[in-house]
Amino acid sequence: MSDNTFSFPAKVHVLKPRKVSVSRRVDDFLEREGLVPTDEAQSEAEEPSRQSEVRPNATNINAICCAGCGQIEYLSREYCRCGHFLRGQLEDEYLAWERDLHANHLALAETFERKMKPLRHLSLVAIPFLLVPVLQFLFWPDSLAINSMAWFAPAVAIAGAAAIIETIQKRPLTSSKATLESYTFETFLDDRAAKQLR
Repeated sequence: MSDNTFSFPAKVHVLKPRKVSVSRRVDDFLEREGLVPTDEAQSEAEEPSRQSEVRPNATNINAICCAGCGQIEYLSREYCRCGHFLRGQLEDEYLAWERDLHANHLALAETFERKMKPLRHLSLVAIPFLLVPVLQFLFWPDSLAINSMAWFAPAVAIAGAAAIIETIQKRPLTSSKATLESYTFETFLDDRAAKQLR
């Protein structure tokens, strides 16, 4: 076996690939859609920017307002035309939205606990209505009558009303918890779009 080793020239790391251009129309399209870095294309071509000056409307769901220059740009653009990093700005908005989502859930949980304190005390009112039939059954088992069973009705009504009120009061908290457990970046974009349309 012969040892065929191939060695690269010493300055191989200095080599740069050539710029390949298919056609002027394709180059214009790629630059307009932001699929190639425009700064390099401008410096190599040494001509004014051929990018389209068309910008989305502020109410467009695919638009973002650049924090650097205040212009409206498309969400799909990584950089604004002024050079501001739009993807980072969008990620900052997402993190703020996520923080607000958690803060709103905690506020809902605190409000729910405050509202439930009096309701839980109401459930204690049902205990005497449950004790009378139980005591009657323990001390006088042979005289179990309808009137002793009638004591259960107010206890069941009070406990049932408390359970129904608690379920109704808990709906926003349950909805918030479901959102908190299943949100994604797409949820953020949908929520952002819905706020822009209002």
